[in-house]
Amino acid sequence: MIKKYFSFDFQVFGKVQGVYFRKFTKEQGTNLGLVGWVENQQDGSVKGVAQGDHKKCEEMIHWLTNVGSPKSKIEKMIKTNEREIDKLQYKDFQVRDDKKQK
Repeated sequence: MIKKYFSFDFQVFGKVQGVYFRKFTKEQGTNLGLVGWVENQQDGSVKGVAQGDHKKCEEMIHWLTNVGSPKSKIEKMIKTNEREIDKLQYKDFQVRDDKKQK
């Protein structure tokens, strides 16, 4: 049986920049065995992709929606492009270069 992975895109709004949200997102994703990326956006949000075991992705969705970094204040999390994939598209979970609000 071929293992299927789950993939989803996310965008988190609220007080999520300048509060180590990306660092904690990378740590959470890595701890769950997920791969993907996270980056700041110019509108003040944080955007990314997570891939891996479906159950672990569900845990990540919960974390992105309800937990976040200790000093963050999440207003909403939008998840899109949910799908099954045959192989992971990333090697690990990375913080991408800043595109934060100027």
